[in-house]
Amino acid sequence: MKTEEKIVTKLGNVSRRTFLASTASGAAALAMPAVVRAQAGGRVLVRTSGGSYQEALQQGTWNEFTRMTGIEVIGVPVNTGKLLTMAEAGSQELDVVEANAIAMLTLQEKGVLEEIDYSRFEHTDVKDVGTVEPTYMSYCAFAEAICYNTEVFTDNAPATWKDVWDVEKFPGRRMLQDAKAISPNIEFALLAAGVGMDQLYPLDVKRAFDMLRQIRPHVVKFFDSGALGASLLADRTAVLGALWTNRVEALKKGGAPVEIEWNEAMRVTEYTGILKGAPNYDNAMRLIDYSSSPKAQALSLPQIGLSPENIRAFDHIEDEVAATLPTNPALRSKGFEQNAKWWIDNRAEIARLWEEFLLE
Repeated sequence: MKTEEKIVTKLGNVSRRTFLASTASGAAALAMPAVVRAQAGGRVLVRTSGGSYQEALQQGTWNEFTRMTGIEVIGVPVNTGKLLTMAEAGSQELDVVEANAIAMLTLQEKGVLEEIDYSRFEHTDVKDVGTVEPTYMSYCAFAEAICYNTEVFTDNAPATWKDVWDVEKFPGRRMLQDAKAISPNIEFALLAAGVGMDQLYPLDVKRAFDMLRQIRPHVVKFFDSGALGASLLADRTAVLGALWTNRVEALKKGGAPVEIEWNEAMRVTEYTGILKGAPNYDNAMRLIDYSSSPKAQALSLPQIGLSPENIRAFDHIEDEVAATLPTNPALRSKGFEQNAKWWIDNRAEIARLWEEFLLE
């Protein structure tokens, strides 16, 4: 495809994890009686994480969907706990859910996701989508990877997690992720210990915590949000460690001397599905179909450093931007996918061990 035919996108200096309060329309929609919402027919309510993520979807996908169909899309930031409470009470107020794998699998296990009728799709060929299950499908992805200050590491930059743990060859203050963000960096600790990417799961927890104890004296902070991690790297409080790649790309766009090493990066996938009892099921079906299409994903996701799960979306993304997105085929082979099922099964134990680790 010629360059002029591609959709040119730029990474903004914002993160999808910025959380804003619900919009006035979203709050009003949640306050409407269920019978009124069900009879309205011209809207669809979507659970999102808010902030720049919701703004990108609004500008790149939802507005065009509304223009095409006349269906209003209302984004409502709601956490997983609220979703489960509504579903278990039988008073579902939302239609579409977009969430990470751990949250989506939790909803699946609770039986609050509706089956998706893929035969009705008109805009998306599901064969082009990374993961397609009866009640949910992958929508986008981001990655956590090695990041470093290029003024500190010039000719000799770290290329593996083993390098990150090598404080003699690569001296400097580190940062790693806290359990309060998504999960502690158990996988990276094991990679540093020599475990192969294809042999990580089930995770050897004891070995991982032994490695974390080894590097801990050199970790200036276990960050609990992408914003904090970006700040630590930007102001040189830490010069090496782990961070979400969309955050690093935003810093680079702002002129910060930072870089990403994509080798051994961990992809974290976001999914979309329809909630059981959705008052606007048909509209939800149509929205998921359109928003998973190549052009819709190309228009919205790369703007905030997120990577499309529809592989055909890359036909509409500039090569320079595609090179920063973890589901790009050239980058996918360098990393691995976080095993959300393992984390669901073990998160309570890891949380307990993490708290003990921090108190040591």
